Order: sequence, then C-alpha cells, then structure tokens
Amino acid sequence: MSVLIRQVRENDKNDFIELSVKLSRFNRKHHGDSCKTDDFQNVLEVIREKAEQTFLQRNDDILILMAEVDGNVCGYALGRIINEEPWVDNGTGRIGLFDELYLDKSARGLGLGQKLFNEVMSWMKQKGMNRVKLHAYSWNTHAQKIYKQNGFSEYAVSFEKFI
Repeated sequence: MSVLIRQVRENDKNDFIELSVKLSRFNRKHHGDSCKTDDFQNVLEVIREKAEQTFLQRNDDILILMAEVDGNVCGYALGRIINEEPWVDNGTGRIGLFDELYLDKSARGLGLGQKLFNEVMSWMKQKGMNRVKLHAYSWNTHAQKIYKQNGFSEYAVSFEKFI
C-alpha cells in the first residue's frame, strides 16, 4: 500500500470540492434532528461554492494538503493563517486556523489523519505562528481526543437552544 501526503495541485479542484462536501455530509449525519430543518441541498451548493473559492484563491496563507492511498485521493486538510479580530479578548494578531480535516472511511486508521495534522502544524510553525485554533463539534469526541493528544486544550464552549 502506497500512502502520500502532498500539497494540492491544479487538477485537484474537483476532488477538493467533493471532499469538502463529504465532510459536510459526515457532520450533518451526526447532528441532531432539530438542526436539520433547512434545505440541505442548498447548504451543499454553498459548500461547493465556498470550497471552489478557497481553492481558486489560495495563497501563502492557505495550505491545502491531499492524502492519497495507492494513487487515489482519499482525504484532505485545510490550514489558514488569519488575522484575529482586534476586539477578541483572548489574543489578537495573526494566528493559525486548522480549518478542516477529512478522510474517507476507507482511509481511516492508517495514520493519514495524524500525518495531515503534523504537516499542517509544521507549516504553521514555519509561518511563525505561535497560536493555532481549531474547532470540533461536541459530538465528535474522537476528534477532540486526537486534538488533546496533540497538545490542544479546550478554551471556549458554545451552546445553542432550539425554540
């Protein structure tokens, strides 16, 4: 089995967009029914547009990595360098945002997620970032465990109520 983590190429646009959609479908499947009252097909179209925009507008502050197994794209990671809003009370300035990570089910358990994670973190260090944020849904305890194993700690919790 051949495993490869590499930077995105020009011909990866459609794969990147479809993996972004798969991530959204994965998340949606795990959300509670009370938040599934919208038009999900419309949401997916917006996800496609956002992914295409990210792909086309990538620059030195955006890193997209692709994961391959035996020459087949099976996952990706997206890292960004952002300017934290000047009103944020827990630190402002340029920070890393580990924005997205997704692997097809068939590629999980092979260590690819950790490899993607390590590559994004290495890139952020090379860019001079001393702070990285990422987000996980409360139901995604697997992701939370991995983030904690990699030195991240919880600093904010969001709540919502459907009325």
